[in-house]
Amino acid sequence: MDSTVQTLRILRDQLPDYFKPVIEFQEIIKAHGYALGGINQKAEQLQDNFYIATCDESTIAYYERLFEIKYRIGDTLDFRRARVSQKFNTIVPFSIGFLRDKLTELYGNDGYSLEVDPVALTLKIKVISDRYGAIDLLYDLLWDVVPAHIRILANQEATNYVPGRVYAAGAVNGILVQTIYQYTVTDVYGEANASGGIVSTLTQTI
Repeated sequence: MDSTVQTLRILRDQLPDYFKPVIEFQEIIKAHGYALGGINQKAEQLQDNFYIATCDESTIAYYERLFEIKYRIGDTLDFRRARVSQKFNTIVPFSIGFLRDKLTELYGNDGYSLEVDPVALTLKIKVISDRYGAIDLLYDLLWDVVPAHIRILANQEATNYVPGRVYAAGAVNGILVQTIYQYTVTDVYGEANASGGIVSTLTQTI
């Protein structure tokens, strides 16, 4: 219910029965109800802006300027909140346990896979989640917490299933079976020539 409507109802209930039919008092109640309803809306908005998860667009834009985060056209408000919240939750020094916790927080237990090679200093991360901006959130996290000497191999592999059916139908009016015999003889003409030469002749009597 709108806060203004709720405030009007409360003020009307508090008005003595003798004054309720009077038009002047009804208009006074409307004026006060509108003003108090606006105050309630501002109070609720202020309370929501205390937290990143519920703040409005202007507040999230303020935090983006603080963290030098570039807003891109098409980014949803929930995605922008998650990106700012991720900046606040960045903890150093880096650890694999912290990285796993952050990946689980972003994508869930089954939304990613992580392989660590401590000898080659390589991290292989595959994001399976189809969450909006999943790969952007991943790289924002990695650039902030992973040390520079660790190699990162990361990609996203999301599979979406779209259910559907294909129907095919046909009709047969009649069938004609006919056997056609064909006998074909093809003659291929060709010639083969042989030749030779005598360079010298020797006649010897033995």
